[in-house]
Amino acid sequence: MNKVSKSLLLLFIGGLLIWFLFGGNQRPVMVMESMKAEIRDSVVGNVKVFAASSFELRSTVDGIVSQVTMLPRSNPVKVESNQTLVQLQIGDLERSFIGLDLEKKQFEEREEVGSLTVESLKVMQKELDALEALVREGKAPALKLDLKRSEVNRLNSQVSLEQLHARHFLQNNQYKRANISNEIAKRRICSPIDGLFSECFVSPGNRVMKGDLVGVVHSHDKVIEVSLNEEDFVGLRDGLSAAVSLLSLEGQVLSARVSGLAFSVDAKSGLRKLYLSLDKNVNIPVGSTGRAEIILQEKKDCVVIPAKALLGDSVMLVKNGVVQKQALSIGARNLKTIEVIDGLGVGEKVIVETPHLFEDGDRVNPTLLKPRN
Repeated sequence: MNKVSKSLLLLFIGGLLIWFLFGGNQRPVMVMESMKAEIRDSVVGNVKVFAASSFELRSTVDGIVSQVTMLPRSNPVKVESNQTLVQLQIGDLERSFIGLDLEKKQFEEREEVGSLTVESLKVMQKELDALEALVREGKAPALKLDLKRSEVNRLNSQVSLEQLHARHFLQNNQYKRANISNEIAKRRICSPIDGLFSECFVSPGNRVMKGDLVGVVHSHDKVIEVSLNEEDFVGLRDGLSAAVSLLSLEGQVLSARVSGLAFSVDAKSGLRKLYLSLDKNVNIPVGSTGRAEIILQEKKDCVVIPAKALLGDSVMLVKNGVVQKQALSIGARNLKTIEVIDGLGVGEKVIVETPHLFEDGDRVNPTLLKPRN
């Protein structure tokens, strides 16, 4: 190999080595600059929505369903207190009512005709009065008077028994009617509140047994429950502002306020609950889940970085194409941003995409991302 060829080969190898050492091994990385901005100091927890009150509707008797306000797997229906939601068949009870009405009508017709015993008593009483006058005048024996009085007393007793029987008949008729009315009421399953008939489990023709679950009614008012780590409760109090984002509302953010704090902590999970009330009445499905941000305070003119840049209490800086790990003192934080109290100035570049994959001294080719408004 001549000298020219050797020189060209050495130059190529040297260039390749320089490219590899100072450029070819640079990894691409996404960075953002620390900046002065406002920040909301907040804590974030998981949300679950409950009805303020819920009622399971159960049958109190055996029967066959005749009508329902809502078929199974249908859209929920607004209902009012005492509205019939599930009706069981009552044809047999209605026939019993007809029988009682017939018995009472027949009784009243007999009463209109009158009692033969009463008529006999009237005649017998007149005879007794006449006989008493004859006995006083000595024209009739006293024994005959005693016999007549005995007959009158017997008729009086019979009339009293007939009146007692009539009163008992009416009382029994009324008692049977009340029992049938009560049985009819049991076959009428009603809403205990104004609310939403959210689930129905029976259809017309279905047989239900005593105790079977036939539906569920939820109140219109909802309870928004937020689960937080125990340590995040520092500084929380009633009245703080909050923002709620629910999966069922496709990213819509709802304004709310803290309305209550639980007094106990779950020993297993270390979670404690708080409750929110919405600033506006919104129809939220029971069981909805999502996230809530409770705002402790708002701070201005802070050095902030994206929350996704933080690794514990450090960030990965990029200076002159070289990665450098930097410890920080952290202040306020929320889902998106972190306040840096010490360890970082304005305009420094921090890795925001997979910072955990980089180490001190790594050479990188940074791409600057702009913050989203």
